[in-house]
Amino acid sequence: MEQTPAWIEIASDRDQDAVVALFAEDLNDLRMPVDAVALRTVYSELVADPRAVMLVVRETAEAQACGVLVASRVPSVKFGGWSLWIEELYVARRVRKLGLGRALVMRLLDVARTTKVRGIDLEAYHGNAPAALLYRSLGFRRLGRERFYYRLEWEQSPEDSAV
Repeated sequence: MEQTPAWIEIASDRDQDAVVALFAEDLNDLRMPVDAVALRTVYSELVADPRAVMLVVRETAEAQACGVLVASRVPSVKFGGWSLWIEELYVARRVRKLGLGRALVMRLLDVARTTKVRGIDLEAYHGNAPAALLYRSLGFRRLGRERFYYRLEWEQSPEDSAV
């Protein structure tokens, strides 16, 4: 794997367009609907939320963000204190295999070590071997769990079901 210098910092308002584009690219890769307005709103909420950690990586100090990591601080029964949940790790296709994803996770580990965080949780999509290799190489361990989700928008309104 080729290594490139990584400039990583906390995301700010100036990163919104680049990060929203990364979020959209990730959703497209997953064949999920993209709502650009909702993504911009989520970005603004993450920047303002003191429990959120949103890191961006750049190829150079002046370049636009080409990768993003989003984690949330949550109290954890499993860890007996504060933990981080990695919600999103995405690096643009054009700069993959340069160590930028690794650099983002390593920076998050540094953040965790310097705060009162006791552990980090995440999930990777089944079959995403590069992600599994990355996390294992950094000391993450696999849990024997299966994750489910429910989107409230799937519920039908009373008018829809009265046919």
